[in-house]
Amino acid sequence: NEEIMDEKNSMQRFFDALAKTPGKVSYGKEAVLSLISAAAVDTVLISESLSDEEIEKFENEAEKFGTSVKIISVETNEGVQLRELGGVAAMLRYECNA
Repeated sequence: NEEIMDEKNSMQRFFDALAKTPGKVSYGKEAVLSLISAAAVDTVLISESLSDEEIEKFENEAEKFGTSVKIISVETNEGVQLRELGGVAAMLRYECNA
């Protein structure tokens, strides 16, 4: 399934960056939301395990700042890992050491 492969690739890029350049990624709802508002997020990865209201909040905020959104299913190991990271992860436009 192409969609699942895309999700796995997105999550793999996140985990690679987390290992190599941790300043270019973030995770957790509050941290990611504030980085979106600071226009620092290139792509936000959102677990489908979040409530519709939470997903909508992230999508609306992302739209304001030109951030792309990927909804990640929990049908893969990567998706389960995202859920365990709080359900939200971000690939940043530039390194932030906040």
